[in-house]
Amino acid sequence: MRQNSMSFGFNIRHLVALVFGTRLLLFPGDSSAAQTRPQVGHFPAQPKSGESVTIQVRFSGATSGRAVKLHSQVVEPGSYLRRTDGAFTNAWREFPMHHEGKAGDLKQAGDNFAAVLPAEFQQHRRLVRYFISFAEANGAQARFPEASNACPNFAYFVYDGLPSFTGADRPGQTPPLDFSAAFMNTMPAYHLIARREEVEQSQWDGGANKKRFFGTLIYDGQVYDHIQFLNRGKASTYVSGKNKWGFKFNDAQPFRDRDLGGRELTNESKSLSLTACASPWAPVNRGMAGMDEAVSFRAYQLAGVPSANTHWIQFRVISRTNEVTAKTQYAGDLWGLYQVIQEPNGEWLRERGLPEGDIYSPETGVKHRARNSPTNDVAVQEFMDGCHRGGTEGWWRSNLNLNAYYTFHALNRVLGNVDVRPGANHYLYHQPDGRWSVVPWDLDMMFIAKTHQPGFVDAASCLSVRELKVEYQNRGREVLDLFCSDTSANGGQIGQLVDELAQFLKPAGFDRTWPELDRVMWNHHPRSNAKGQFYLTPFRDGRGGGEWTRTLATADFAGFCKYIVDYGTDSRPTNNYAINDGDQRGYGFGCLTVESWSKSAPERPGIRRVDKVTGAKSLTFEISDFKAPAGITNTALAAMQWRVAEISAPGLAGYQPGTPRKYEIEELWHSEALTNAVSRFELPLTMTQPGHTYRARARYLNNTGRWSHWSAPVQFVTR
Repeated sequence: MRQNSMSFGFNIRHLVALVFGTRLLLFPGDSSAAQTRPQVGHFPAQPKSGESVTIQVRFSGATSGRAVKLHSQVVEPGSYLRRTDGAFTNAWREFPMHHEGKAGDLKQAGDNFAAVLPAEFQQHRRLVRYFISFAEANGAQARFPEASNACPNFAYFVYDGLPSFTGADRPGQTPPLDFSAAFMNTMPAYHLIARREEVEQSQWDGGANKKRFFGTLIYDGQVYDHIQFLNRGKASTYVSGKNKWGFKFNDAQPFRDRDLGGRELTNESKSLSLTACASPWAPVNRGMAGMDEAVSFRAYQLAGVPSANTHWIQFRVISRTNEVTAKTQYAGDLWGLYQVIQEPNGEWLRERGLPEGDIYSPETGVKHRARNSPTNDVAVQEFMDGCHRGGTEGWWRSNLNLNAYYTFHALNRVLGNVDVRPGANHYLYHQPDGRWSVVPWDLDMMFIAKTHQPGFVDAASCLSVRELKVEYQNRGREVLDLFCSDTSANGGQIGQLVDELAQFLKPAGFDRTWPELDRVMWNHHPRSNAKGQFYLTPFRDGRGGGEWTRTLATADFAGFCKYIVDYGTDSRPTNNYAINDGDQRGYGFGCLTVESWSKSAPERPGIRRVDKVTGAKSLTFEISDFKAPAGITNTALAAMQWRVAEISAPGLAGYQPGTPRKYEIEELWHSEALTNAVSRFELPLTMTQPGHTYRARARYLNNTGRWSHWSAPVQFVTR
């Protein structure tokens, strides 16, 4: 587990931290309160079994006669205490805290008191809570944190490390697989401590749907005590058996997460959403291990659509006495592979660097209201009315972020987002400039080769305007060229994206993978509603538009990775694509190809690099002549355009291990539409970094407003 330096129960946003030696002393509240309120800390921050723990408190005022006491409560595994339980109020042990004022020891800032919780207190998987009581200067008794605080205590979690795990796909029938402790440490662990009966109610009892229960979450060395958990989802809530989770944090202690690469996020959140990597309505995708959502959300992001971050975790629930049991592989702390989905709210806007604005769900209403935004929902209703009415070109340009919508619509085709529909499974984000953007959401039914829902949202009526449909088709051809034309693991497109994300599930140096562990945990779990469906091939799947058969090249996670790449690229032996034809080969690529094709678009040009001078300050490229499509005589050259993008992946010059890869659809630079088109273009080397890998392309525009496909790329490394 990653370790932070402190566990606490007050408002982290207003903390000022000072480090004195090995102790971290925390100043709660604002700057004025920091002068009068006590400062509390413990060391070590995340103790192990048999370690003594020092609790320290410092007062800024006079300490004579304060009678400072430490109150400590031990929460044993399998015996969780909620703050509403009578035992929570009564089960505290008192320890005197002794004055530590020594010569030169923080005397100028105030006086210290400390107590040591002996080594026998610290046992594996114990939660230890504590608070401080003392006499105020006027003799009144006080405690810190206050009893009225949403988290009325501090806490730390005693943990000796993740254990190994052994399990079989079908216990007693298939060979067991061993997952070492070292392997288990390759995935961040979230621990929930709660009462067993409430965990089971929340996850599997329809009578407890959306009911909140108290628990404690531990992540990154941080204890989030007295939080609430619940099940998530709408119609899919109890479909798969391996279900979704939601967590609500106290205002006094919001949650701080990390991204896919382990970098700490800059903003805190009051909620957390876990999806189960279970494809509840798409058993055809069981075993994909969350790649359906991870690939899709990241693809939208890369292409410029406001969308969520995701990352994988291992989820562990402490609701029983024993961490593992010899009787069954299903009864321990380990619950398997889950995925964090960043919720579209104010924290998400700040994390993504998006301007403050309202966010709505078409199904349930406002999700985030911007500061100083009207409290009524007139704006969103007017937008929806305009979508249904069918606005003019000018209305759409004023009310919809068209570039983002074109990309969203195009990627829905490439990714097989068959469950998106008017009024459902997406969000609406109101930008400060008055335009709306569609935000992808609920992406657990992807890469399907048959119709389910319409596959578009209310804003799709913009495409009934001829000029806007032409622009959409132009963008569709771009997406095909820049995201769907390269299957390789370092080609800067969909093949690279699938490979990059898959590496998080296949840790280097280990024979085991996280999809294997998830299969062991859930393919035949007693609570699973879809036993034995992992990696079935062929798989006969029924959709709203009819049945189709999905096959995998290999019945494993690698087979699913190849399936996703094939689905989004030109993998069909013959070019006979048709929407809803049920043929998985290149289905997403084919759907967008059909929608974005135009008989009036210019022929695709070719480019080549022609500079020969060693030491030149620029690179020179040449483009082939403009050509109208065969049989079209009334079009002419209107403009041309150049673009450059950096790509980065293992095996490419300039790649730095451990950093996010770079993709061709994330352009480094593009020219304006050049109406005085010339056949040669010079790229200044100052635009690039020496030793990095780039791709250059060009395209033509004709007088009907239609762009050609981008040329095939010229890939180069600058010197």
